[in-house]
Amino acid sequence: MKTPLVVLVCSSLWFPVAASAQGRPVSGGSGGNKPTNAPNMNLGTRPSSPLPDIDRPVFVSGKVVLPDGSPVSESVAIESNCGNRKRIETYTDSHGSFSFELKKKSNTMAVQSADMSSVGDDGFSRGSGSFQYHNCELEAVLSGFTSEVVQLAASMSSSMLESTDVGRIVVHPMGPAGASVLSATSLAAPNSAKKAWDKSREQEKKNKMPEALQSLQKAVEIYPQYAAAWTELGRLQHMNHDDVSAQHSFEQALVADPKYAKPYLGLAQLAVESSHWQNAVDLTSKLVAMNSTYPAAWFLRGLSQYNLQDFDAAETSARSGLKVDPDHHVPRLEHLLGIILSGKADYVQAAEHMRAFLKYASQPVEITEGQKQLAEIERRSAQANLAPASPK
Repeated sequence: MKTPLVVLVCSSLWFPVAASAQGRPVSGGSGGNKPTNAPNMNLGTRPSSPLPDIDRPVFVSGKVVLPDGSPVSESVAIESNCGNRKRIETYTDSHGSFSFELKKKSNTMAVQSADMSSVGDDGFSRGSGSFQYHNCELEAVLSGFTSEVVQLAASMSSSMLESTDVGRIVVHPMGPAGASVLSATSLAAPNSAKKAWDKSREQEKKNKMPEALQSLQKAVEIYPQYAAAWTELGRLQHMNHDDVSAQHSFEQALVADPKYAKPYLGLAQLAVESSHWQNAVDLTSKLVAMNSTYPAAWFLRGLSQYNLQDFDAAETSARSGLKVDPDHHVPRLEHLLGIILSGKADYVQAAEHMRAFLKYASQPVEITEGQKQLAEIERRSAQANLAPASPK
């Protein structure tokens, strides 16, 4: 019997991983523009009045709102896409506002999905070392919602290069799934609790984790029903390797708002890390029943089913996750499916999914292990092709 390949479980998945839809509406950045059916700008072509190459940062601000114009009162990731380079730049505050410094490289936020070796006109000036913004766009990343896309060049002028307000980025709910993404308790949070939340965000940006934890603890002390703040507190506690406290915070979030999806993902992550596979399946099953647009939930569910040796169910979960993750925010879905198919001796499809994983993976350890596993799959495939046919 062949030795089974090992499924990678590395860093925390549960936040902020969200599916973003294809065929996104485009906003001109003037503030509150509704989606348009016009085709997207050809990002490989410079505007008729190109912005000059500049070798200094640009400070970008804006606001994420719902279709009725009301702000999103919880953290939303703001993702930049300059050519083929995607990264999370910052998160919104409790009023939906955001601001960040767009640089050539971001050392504080994680690359979500990018081929950093891509060539061609990708918005980075290779000759002068300067940075061009004509090829950059911004969008909000929030599971259960689609986002309008802001073309950064359309929001900039030659006289306002150092500070640019892109206006409002509108997010649209994808059917009833959007109801579980935002906690109803956030709307009733008092301003003092929201200020404590916002302060924690600023402290986290500066890597002041103890202070950020204290601010979130203050937020939930002021307003114990603040489910989103409890969830954020659990996330930071998990990052700080305090899993007992994180478990408590996620559970308190569900006490405050049982219909809120994010705490389920946090509890499922903890269950997987503790190898409590059936508990993780139960938690993620509840989550995808409320909101099927979380690719990380499908991954944790499939991974747990795989470890329970329910391979058909694990394959279904992995494929369901890939359907809601067209931008490959969770490349380990491809890895999981490749491992499952290899176990079923479907080496051609297994190799295809492993190559897709290697294309989108960004962590060196994951890439190295994935390359080894792809080589093993190809070796097994070659052996299977050389094996004599079974007698009829």
